[in-house]
Amino acid sequence: MPCECINQCPFFNDRMANMPAMAEIYKKKYCEGDFQECARYMVFKALGKSAVPSDLFPNQKEKALKILEGK
Repeated sequence: MPCECINQCPFFNDRMANMPAMAEIYKKKYCEGDFQECARYMVFKALGKSAVPSDLFPNQKEKALKILEGK
């Protein structure tokens, strides 16, 4: 089952527009795979959409954990 955010994720629909091959790699690994390991998803689920930094990459789990520590 894919991530509930895949169609609305501004990271992929905006930030990765100029890197479609890299976006596809991230989508397969995180959005269509283990989305619970996605740093963006972790922050989204814990703090809401507005708390997800626009520059947070899916693989930046450590950064996400630091954000969550500050909640």
